[in-house]
Amino acid sequence: MKAYAEQKNRETIEKVSKAIDKLKRKSQPINFETVSKEANVARATLYNNPQLKERIWSLRAISKGVPLDNIVAVKKDKIQLQEKKVMALREKVKKLEDDKRKLIAQLVDHEELKEENERLKRQLTKG
Repeated sequence: MKAYAEQKNRETIEKVSKAIDKLKRKSQPINFETVSKEANVARATLYNNPQLKERIWSLRAISKGVPLDNIVAVKKDKIQLQEKKVMALREKVKKLEDDKRKLIAQLVDHEELKEENERLKRQLTKG
């Protein structure tokens, strides 16, 4: 009987983990309701299983940007969060580099126009 219960618990954990991964891939919110629907398990099952409950709490905290100091998060979830942050920072750097190139081009144009303006002023004063 105990072996059956342990097997059932492992199957539930695996089913919930797959559901969480699927929700993350679809960028869906991770909470007890969405996970229970995706995994087709009762919310009570998630609350009553300490491992699942802690994982969902940690994912909710991660998604809200709460520091993970007092929350035990699954290593895989922390790594995925870090990867998302790195990707966002890379995109931001790329945008800033593009903005910098545009500003440099504008500055060069401005300097050229300024020089031309000075040249035209000199021609007017001579003429």
